[in-house]
Amino acid sequence: MSLNIIILAAGNGKRMHSSLPKVMHKVGGKTMLEHVLLSSQKLNPKTINVVINSKIEFIKDSFAEHNINWHNQIDQRGTADAVKTVLPHLNKEEDVLILYADTPLLDPRLLKKFISYMPSSHVKVLTVELDNPYGYGRIVREQAEEEIIAKIIEEIEADETQKNIRECNTGIIFSKVNLLEGLISEVKNDNTKKEFYLTDIVSIANNKGMSVAPLLAKDQRDLLLGVNDKCQLEKTEQIYQNNNRQNFLKQGVTMLDSKSVYFKGDIEIGSDVEIDINVIFEGSVKLGDNVKIRSNTIIKDSVINNKTEIKPYSIVEDSIIGNNCSIGPFARIRPNCTLEENVGIGNFVEVKASTIKKNSKANHLTYLGDSEIGENVNVGAGVITCNYDGIKKHKTIIKDNVFVGSDSQLIAPIVVEEGVTIAAGSTITDNSDKDSLLIARSRQQEKKNWKK
Repeated sequence: MSLNIIILAAGNGKRMHSSLPKVMHKVGGKTMLEHVLLSSQKLNPKTINVVINSKIEFIKDSFAEHNINWHNQIDQRGTADAVKTVLPHLNKEEDVLILYADTPLLDPRLLKKFISYMPSSHVKVLTVELDNPYGYGRIVREQAEEEIIAKIIEEIEADETQKNIRECNTGIIFSKVNLLEGLISEVKNDNTKKEFYLTDIVSIANNKGMSVAPLLAKDQRDLLLGVNDKCQLEKTEQIYQNNNRQNFLKQGVTMLDSKSVYFKGDIEIGSDVEIDINVIFEGSVKLGDNVKIRSNTIIKDSVINNKTEIKPYSIVEDSIIGNNCSIGPFARIRPNCTLEENVGIGNFVEVKASTIKKNSKANHLTYLGDSEIGENVNVGAGVITCNYDGIKKHKTIIKDNVFVGSDSQLIAPIVVEEGVTIAAGSTITDNSDKDSLLIARSRQQEKKNWKK
């Protein structure tokens, strides 16, 4: 079976009240369209086709890493017209699955079940039962218990009896390309909105004696909700977060208050991990075994290895933290840092674009930028690597077994050789020899009996 997927993403999203296209609003740190694309890719389709409009063509640049066939719906004349723009580009004998870019929580397992459901049916429609069906097209069955859909009636076209129907259309449809093309060719726009509704193919198919089978997704209704406004976006975000929290709890992750932990990306968590309150994970994050993430921290696009503790109010971004490290409290690890095992970064220490080798420490009030720091280095309080001369960034290299006294400044580019001791309060401007004592400060002067 060759599967083609069509994702409808051309809606303007006026109810979002935003200059940002609706499909580019984020859930769990990813755009809604990206969520649907990732779910689609898990079905191993032959093609993925995304329908957009000319006003939002700029979004294509955001998905350059995805293999997508883009199609422009020139005039927004309804969902049937949107699908019609794609069908001529597909093999007539192949299968086609229609998805919506504003349904970000799609479960690929459900989609696989849907595709294989009642294989003899000409058209299949994924449905969901809602407590409040307002705004959704209603599923009208020939008889309540029959696996046959008579028609789908849109909210705006429904009478009072039909509005009481709780089984609703998700918009997700499966069929053959040639069948769908023939059905769409007969869709009319004789409705209130003067649009070509894709849902009209159901009644057209029935009139032709074709079978239309609904699959009711009983246990996944929350995952099939579309997003049309900021209220629904918030609800979808909550569902996404709660599902992640429950999954991690079931995997054995300890969370002191799971409702205060937010996951915005792809998170991998090892065994015996403890997560305190008010923690945010963003991007691609991997936590090793026995990691402790304390309260009010942010971890973004980073790897935290085994037995490391990130203490309260710390930020780690785009970095690799080794085994048995201690970070924080109130520490900031900026992008492009690698900390090897047993590294200690203490309170109000900032590290940027640096490598720190094993057993080295900077425990207080220090800035280490564009640095290479060796093993067993002790960096005192208030130390600054002066890496920027106003035009260029320069590197500071501190080799093994160096002691840097408090309140020292190292003016890059500079190399501090092995075994050097730098006296407190020194400003170091020149490279050193091994095992030296460096003192670079003015002598204290005392004026006795000084009068102001």
